[in-house]
This record gives sequence, structure tokens and C-alpha cells, in this order.
Amino acid sequence: MAAMNMGGDTGMGNPLLPNQTDPTATSYNVNTSEELAKIDNGAEGEVYFTDPDNPDKEIEGITAAFESTRSGNAWMTDYGRALRFARREGRPLLIWFHDSVISPKSGMLGEHLLHTAKFNAWCKNRVVRVMLDTGAGLDESKSGTARYSRGAINSLALKYGLKRRPALAIISPRGKFIIGMDGFSGAPQEAESIIREGVTKAEEDMRAYRAKLEPKGYRTWRSATGNMSLFAKLQRFDEAHQMVYLKEYGGRISRTKLRRFCDADVEFIRTQQEKKNARP
Repeated sequence: MAAMNMGGDTGMGNPLLPNQTDPTATSYNVNTSEELAKIDNGAEGEVYFTDPDNPDKEIEGITAAFESTRSGNAWMTDYGRALRFARREGRPLLIWFHDSVISPKSGMLGEHLLHTAKFNAWCKNRVVRVMLDTGAGLDESKSGTARYSRGAINSLALKYGLKRRPALAIISPRGKFIIGMDGFSGAPQEAESIIREGVTKAEEDMRAYRAKLEPKGYRTWRSATGNMSLFAKLQRFDEAHQMVYLKEYGGRISRTKLRRFCDADVEFIRTQQEKKNARP
């Protein structure tokens, strides 16, 4: 029988990518509006440039995200990328701790639930999914193709109290561990029930968190292509260079060109700028 692990406030660190963080970035773990107030004091803050010799160059991260097309149904294998999508789009993250070599039950879970068209349709535009396969490095036919080591994946699973394979973890967009499933009983209905319950609770957690941030100016921004969204606040608008500075709710400030945003967001930015220009 699968064991269920209810979550607590667990930070959304990235032990799988210990050496791929941005050395210039400042990271904040913010769980309450009071904590956010300590860092979000209305000042412009530090802005990160990809090229210090060219301050007009756009930040690659947010620009690439706003231009990309993410498949709402795809299982991702890049944990760091999935983490960023979940955070930026404000969607729950579903982690499937899979083992393609020594866990036939994990393959069964995929066949009867996680890879089905019905489940894909339910996840679309609602859940960001990532599959971490501890068996990838053991499969001789796929030698050298493992993205992460077996130890690194197991370490992340243990962080959520998950020891068996398959295992599932639902993480809220703000990084709170909601619920986990340790092992698979063979009943896909049970696993589906746990996932649905976890996703609903993760969405409720994010709505409550957003309610604390929206009075401070945070809102959902959408790209001109309609493929991406971002929960952040307008830090400032450089009218001369048509550059928009946004502060994400984790504390990081990034920027991109005004033309990257949808028409409604462009109108919002221009209205805010007009109000600012009208003030004495």
C-alpha cells in the first residue's frame, strides 16, 4: 500500500543543481507578508545584467521564458527548469520519482495513470510536471544519458520523506511541500486521488499567499505570445528604452522589453507611467 506524506513548510531548494546557480543573484526565502516587507521596501533594488558592459541588453532568463512555448502536457526531465516554470507561472509542481530499471510498479503507474490522455488533459495549463528517473544511469542501453545522479535524486526524495519507488510529491508554487505518495499500491485511482487532493491544496496555498502580495502591487503578467505568465510587481518602467523591470515574489528583479508583454499589460504599464508623470 502506498504511504502518504503530508507536507510542511519546506524550502524549494535545488539540491540537484548545486553548481548551476547564478553567482550574481540574491535569493530570498519568503513565506509571509511580514518577511516580504523586510526586503520589499519600494526601493529599486539590485538589477542583474547579463552583460555589465551593455546595460541595455535584456535579461536572458525572462526574455527567453516570454518567448518560449511550453507544452502543457509534457513531462519535463530538467528539475531546475520545471522549478522555474512552477514558480513563475504560479502552478503546482508534481514530481514523479521514477525508476525505469528496478521498479516495475513505477512503469505500471505511468501506463495506467501518469501517461494517459485523460491525466494529460487534466494537467494541461494547471500543473508543471517533472520526472526524475533513478534508473536512467543503470540502463546500459542509455549509458551517459542520465541528467542527474541516482544519489542526487534520492536525496531530493528523502527531503520530502519519500523512500520507495515510485513516489510522488506535490509542491506549491511558493515552495511549500503539500503531500507525497511513498510507493504505489497498484491502484491508480488511489494515486490519482492523492494527486488531485495535493494540487487543489497547493492552489489554495498559492491563492492565500497571493492575497497577501497583491496589495503590494503583485499581479499576473502575460507574454505577447500567450505562452507564458509571471507573477510579479512592476518595479519601474524605463520609458526611454521601453524596458520593464519586474520584481518576482522570490525577491529577484529582472527586466525585458515592453513589446514582450500582452496588450493588456502594455496598457497597464503605460497607464501607471502616465499617473507617475502627472504627479507634481
